[in-house]
Amino acid sequence: MRPTTPSSPSPIRGFTLVETLITLGIVAILMSLGLPYMKNAILTQQVKNAVSDLHFSLVHARSEAIKRNANVTLTPTGTWNDGWSVLSGATTLKTQDSFPNLTITGPVGSVTYQRNGRPAAAVTDFQVSVSGNTAVTMRCVSIGANGVPHTTIDSDSNPTNGCTP
Repeated sequence: MRPTTPSSPSPIRGFTLVETLITLGIVAILMSLGLPYMKNAILTQQVKNAVSDLHFSLVHARSEAIKRNANVTLTPTGTWNDGWSVLSGATTLKTQDSFPNLTITGPVGSVTYQRNGRPAAAVTDFQVSVSGNTAVTMRCVSIGANGVPHTTIDSDSNPTNGCTP
């Protein structure tokens, strides 16, 4: 039998305090440089989500009006920013929550689809933007004479003239 010899201790592995602090400093600098861009990316996604929800609600209201052979109304909850509901008479078909970080402007009052799928009256465009932030592109939803909604992206970053393709 062979005698056992104590093995030499293995070297300690890891990072020194100085290496860790330098790494954290570099990460902090990179994050501070990227944070404004990340904020605008998040706001842009919120605008896209709001436009998508609004577009879907309009398509849903139009579809329900045709299916039920009755008028269906898209009604704001206070203002369009506060959300909206799709109603068939007194029956609520769909509700949408508010969008607190966004500015949504639309027609005064409700949008009513007749049973043929066309709007009961001419409808102004919906505009979705982040107030005071021109770095986030405004998007619009318009309703054609046939009642089909269309989305557009503003190309000139001028909120006073709506979405100009």
